[in-house]
Amino acid sequence: MVAALLTAIGSWLPDIAQPPVDNGGMLLGVTHAQHSLDPSLPDAERQAGERILSASPMLQNQHIMGFGALNPEPSPGQYDWSSLDDRIGLIRRTQGTAVLTLCCAPDWMKGGKAGSTDWTKLTDAPLPEHYKDFAALAAKVAQRYPEVRYFQVWNELKGFWNTAGNTWDAKGFTDFYNQVYDAVKKVRPDAQVGGPYAVFTLFSSGNPNSMITGPYGRVDERVLAFYRYWNDHAHGADFVAVDGSTTTWDKGMQTTPAEADAFYTDVTRWVRNLTGLPVWWSEFYPTAAADNDQARSAATLDAIAHAEEAGAAAMLLWQPEASPDLPYGALWTDPGTGKVAPTSLTEAWQWLVPRLRAKTVKVVRDVEDNLLKFVGPSQTLTVNLSASAQLLHEGGTTITLGPFAVNLG
Repeated sequence: MVAALLTAIGSWLPDIAQPPVDNGGMLLGVTHAQHSLDPSLPDAERQAGERILSASPMLQNQHIMGFGALNPEPSPGQYDWSSLDDRIGLIRRTQGTAVLTLCCAPDWMKGGKAGSTDWTKLTDAPLPEHYKDFAALAAKVAQRYPEVRYFQVWNELKGFWNTAGNTWDAKGFTDFYNQVYDAVKKVRPDAQVGGPYAVFTLFSSGNPNSMITGPYGRVDERVLAFYRYWNDHAHGADFVAVDGSTTTWDKGMQTTPAEADAFYTDVTRWVRNLTGLPVWWSEFYPTAAADNDQARSAATLDAIAHAEEAGAAAMLLWQPEASPDLPYGALWTDPGTGKVAPTSLTEAWQWLVPRLRAKTVKVVRDVEDNLLKFVGPSQTLTVNLSASAQLLHEGGTTITLGPFAVNLG
């Protein structure tokens, strides 16, 4: 009787309640930034956001300094883990899989004064003579948080621009990366360490020899050369971190947002072919077709679909908390509006997290009707990528999907 009862209960529970099987599919997650369910929020609002995070446990990334964390080593050998502990506590409470980005560096490693923090210098890189000191700090971080499996080395090559050569300092960064990689692996052989977390910058013209081109534009050749150097000289990596927007630097959008999202397919394939390693989108910024929440959500889901089709291993949504100065998808509304609430992306994101990880959804595109579908065993997530209403025919019924609307059925 007990077995029969358990079988009956399992038959009506939604499949999201079943623990997802990790079959090597895409991992979705978020990167916490300066504001992310801050303790200063009223309890009810903070708890509402935590419920959104914990509904489908996902990757949650936090930088070790900046972006919501204070200086972890204000003076050599003197540590302040309080703010980083708080963010790790948030990740633990919401059953997240923690990721730590090993960035940024204390002032004394950058030529500044020990014991003080000049936040205007946050994006400066450590001086070469202090690479070993930052590597030692990274090792301390890895030891302090043994449950953290994934570590990203640095962020967007901050401070590693070679002005004289008008290009990225590939050698300098790779020397830095190698010292950090070696230090973390020495104390945590189980850690998964990746980099180099550079931006695949797009231009509308020039770059005639670029290996990545499309209706979205041309990827800066200097970025591709940087990745080639890093790939040839890095001591090792467990995954490759990439970053990019579909907007060109010189002329904005080159085509429609839906066509531009092919950028995520092409970059993923190029990096996989170059390195043979899993590709992580540490940040991704698909330009939306309209300035509203629904259009941003549709663009986010389309970018995920393009990256998934190319075999990307992970995608991290920058700043899950909506902000008026960041016109991209988010998982909850700006607390400044008075209430933390789901966005039009939230339900779709929560539905996709376990299914993409378990590889139980298939991407299907209805090009004629501008519909994107994530087809699962029992449900389909449909996204209208156009600014016009579209008819969705499912199971003998017809549903009208409004502009950029998302339907789960």
